[in-house]
Amino acid sequence: MKKITLLIGLIYCVSVFALAQSITPDPRLDAVYSEEYLQDLANNYPNDLMYKNWYLDNSYTILQVDMEKCEQMPFLKHLDPVNKIVGNNVEHVNEENFNIYMYHIEQQYDRGVSYRIGNSGKALILDSGLNLAKKFNKYIDEN
Repeated sequence: MKKITLLIGLIYCVSVFALAQSITPDPRLDAVYSEEYLQDLANNYPNDLMYKNWYLDNSYTILQVDMEKCEQMPFLKHLDPVNKIVGNNVEHVNEENFNIYMYHIEQQYDRGVSYRIGNSGKALILDSGLNLAKKFNKYIDEN
């Protein structure tokens, strides 16, 4: 029985180590987190790093919407990620290299939220925290 427990523990440790070695931070995280913090995540909390990487591309949708709908939404605001200071309204975004961590958002647990992107007629749509957790767990199960 002890040999089986030891073997299972060893397999778990090797798999966690292999997982940590294979996950590298998305370069967009460098703008938000220190190299030391990201390395700590990679070494000790690989699932957290995997989630942060996944969140960058899977937590939001940017849609063209009617200006009348936009006027009902709060403006998306810049965020200084180091000092956590909320800045000015966002007038436009680079959708090709969008970094969700560079903006002030208030993620809701049980409902999605929407933010107006200036007067562009575009909106940033975020899913609820609960739905994101379900989607991330599905992603983990499939990969």
